[in-house]
Amino acid sequence: MSFTKVSDISIFRKVALSLWGPGGDPSVYGFLEVDVTDLRLTSSPMSLVIKGLGEVMKKHQELNYIMRFGRLYRRRDINISVMVNIFEHGKHDLSFATLRKVDELSLASIEEQLSKDAAQIRRREDPHLGFALKLIHRLPHSWTRVFFRAFAFLSHDLNLNLSFLRLPKDPFGSVIVTNVGSLGIKKALVPLVPLTRAGLLVSIGQVSKEAVVVDDRIEIREIMHLGVTFDHRLFDGAQAARMIRDFELFLKHGEW
Repeated sequence: MSFTKVSDISIFRKVALSLWGPGGDPSVYGFLEVDVTDLRLTSSPMSLVIKGLGEVMKKHQELNYIMRFGRLYRRRDINISVMVNIFEHGKHDLSFATLRKVDELSLASIEEQLSKDAAQIRRREDPHLGFALKLIHRLPHSWTRVFFRAFAFLSHDLNLNLSFLRLPKDPFGSVIVTNVGSLGIKKALVPLVPLTRAGLLVSIGQVSKEAVVVDDRIEIREIMHLGVTFDHRLFDGAQAARMIRDFELFLKHGEW
């Protein structure tokens, strides 16, 4: 078992789990602008954001949930997946690189592993989702939805280990991060993806120079634009506010 059942939940959480079923949309959206002018970026913004998210999830373990059969379970590990853009033969495609136990990794280790995994994915040598993606590519379109539903039910709901079928365990983890800034996008909001069972998605936009009021003076500062989407069934605004506060502190100072 990689999940632990949560029985002590608030009244609101119980109501939220009941209100939003498969046909509802429990998404909550928001933007976060972080002043990184004084932050010495020795690693990429992506690696820094992933490290910060890992630290926040470690501190606030109540955010590390997954929903199965309408009930909450706490993930034992903090895994974060990153969307990887693949450009080949004039066409774009997407895949995921998943970093496991992020809270135990150093910033340098995250940078190294992310670079290695992204290179493998772009060479079509993905050891994580490679087999699944090849299978999906060969499936008729009418069978793709059936495959996704079967995979979600067996892997997430029943918590089965499908490695014998060369399918990964909990492939997307707790959080999904995407770097839209690399595409020239300043800020964006991304939707929840039901298949992934990830309760939090973060988009990293371009770091741009903005006019900001600092001590009653207007200064030009470097601002990192982040788009945040979270599942209201898994946590609420008060929890999100605490997470954002600690996340901002980490990004501004690179530490707690």
